[in-house]
Amino acid sequence: MSQNPKTKISRCKEILLGLAFPVAVLLGWESLSRISVEYAYAFVPLSSIGDSFIELLTGGELVVHLAASLTTAIKGFAIGCASGFGIGFLMAFLRPLDLLLNPLLQALRQIPNLALIPLIGLWFGNTEFSKMLIVSLAVFEVMALNAYEGLHQADARLLEVARALKLSRWQTFRRIMVPAAMPSVSIGIQHAVAFAWLSTVGAELLFTVGPGISGVMERAQTGARMDLVIVCLVFIAGLGYAMQKLCRKASDRLLRWRNAAY
Repeated sequence: MSQNPKTKISRCKEILLGLAFPVAVLLGWESLSRISVEYAYAFVPLSSIGDSFIELLTGGELVVHLAASLTTAIKGFAIGCASGFGIGFLMAFLRPLDLLLNPLLQALRQIPNLALIPLIGLWFGNTEFSKMLIVSLAVFEVMALNAYEGLHQADARLLEVARALKLSRWQTFRRIMVPAAMPSVSIGIQHAVAFAWLSTVGAELLFTVGPGISGVMERAQTGARMDLVIVCLVFIAGLGYAMQKLCRKASDRLLRWRNAAY
């Protein structure tokens, strides 16, 4: 079905408006880089950034370090998601466990995840496990609370019908509570993806063991290679954005049944 011409024009305007600010920033950046040597150090010419981008890609170093960072993020995300959803589920069904853990999780929610790095560093040292633990904890807190809150969003009328039909606890959970919890869990997963990536980058800056994109950035900063620092930041932002978009698309696809139902 073809789009209305007015809709196409409106869409083009939105795209152009979205590009206007980034283009203005790039033009301003390039202009500042040409003022003097001091400015050129802080605002590296775009041509130098492009050369560094090609240098990292062709050298193979960037791929190795990005793969290591993604591996840490994915493993931490998987562990945090599984354990967080499990604890959230148990808290929703076991009142004593809810009373025991909910205040602790709410308190931990107020602590920036990276603030735990000194404590974890003292306990486990400068290890890959420490990085993984930071990422897992960031994801765990989000998933546990979102799963818990989602499971409590089941319609009371549907639960009453389930009791009238004498459905088992498993049937009630699978047919009523899980569908009701899916929107909250979906939002939790989207947040968890962002937190996993942010925590990975932050943990790598402080736990320097092993490869990782943050290590490349730190060495570039030590060597006064501002161009490499910017290339790393672009990759970090680009990967984070891509993961968020993929997660949101997957979430929308999984929740199509809910949109159709309502």
